[in-house]
Amino acid sequence: MERIKRQLDDIVDVNNNNKKQKIFATTNQFNFENLANEIIYDIFEYLDVYDIYYGFYHLNKRFKNLTIYSNLHCQVDISTMSKSNFESYYEDIIKPNKNRIKILRLSNPFTIDLIFSPPRVIYILITFLKHLIYLPKLHSLTVSTIDNIPNPSSIFIQIFQLTKFKYCKIKHNEDGSPINFDECKQSSIEHLIIDSPFRYELFNKLLTCLPKLRHLSINYLTGSNYSEIDFYPILLKDLKSVSFGIYSVHFEEFKKLTENFFNSIESLRISTHNNSSYSHAKQWEELISSSMPNLRSFDLQNHYAGAMQKFLYSCLGGKFGSKFWTEKQWFFKNQDGDHKSSDNGLFFSINPYR
Repeated sequence: MERIKRQLDDIVDVNNNNKKQKIFATTNQFNFENLANEIIYDIFEYLDVYDIYYGFYHLNKRFKNLTIYSNLHCQVDISTMSKSNFESYYEDIIKPNKNRIKILRLSNPFTIDLIFSPPRVIYILITFLKHLIYLPKLHSLTVSTIDNIPNPSSIFIQIFQLTKFKYCKIKHNEDGSPINFDECKQSSIEHLIIDSPFRYELFNKLLTCLPKLRHLSINYLTGSNYSEIDFYPILLKDLKSVSFGIYSVHFEEFKKLTENFFNSIESLRISTHNNSSYSHAKQWEELISSSMPNLRSFDLQNHYAGAMQKFLYSCLGGKFGSKFWTEKQWFFKNQDGDHKSSDNGLFFSINPYR
């Protein structure tokens, strides 16, 4: 009997606790719904626009109106949204707020569900980009596609015609077709990231379209199909920062880029792979002194593999300890791979910022 009584007491305690939890939850809901609109808008500032839509749009009429008519600067991310969610989101949020959207991030996740074939997805992407001109306050865009783009020029043509753009990041798989910038208009983009293979010989045409460029990052800068490339100088007085992941581009070719385009930069980041032409300190000293006089930040990362490359960097690395480098407080280190027997290594800056 005593055991049964204790069990009954425990059940009563659990029920009481559940009642308290329910009362507490109900009270919180009541308090939240009685918050002033200004406070709710402050809370919205910490949430993604889609989360606001998903959590509040269908709650009641008041929150629906708060969601639609708020003065938030819309930042739209549809990169992980399903097709069905996007359709309702587009009708309820994007269309009524097209004049307020400033930041847009999109990719082609619908291919995961095999809803469209890759050519169909690319067609939809290009069509979507064409309609961005109707978002007058849009200034930031991230485009990422997992499919090969047979004509990547079409993406750049549509993006460069948007007059309010400040930031753009583009990632796509290429099928070997070069980008033709001849049809691209001059763009207002200030911060451009190309996270896809980009050919060395296209620099003149690209930079001609970007007179207001402040930061340029190309993660896969590849060599040219031509033996000789003649660049003509372009004055980019606002360009202060460049970053390149370099593949099959010799130092002498990079030197041409610097002499023609990068005279005003203050920050340079270079990453190479098995390219010993970037390992000579003296040629860097001459290039920085003659063509990059305002350089304050120099971040160099040379990845190498093989016994010959390892020997070369062990011999040349010490040349980066001369007066030129120490006065600028730029220091470097040669680090072997994870295993002692490994011929892999990394020669890199350890204090790139002055």
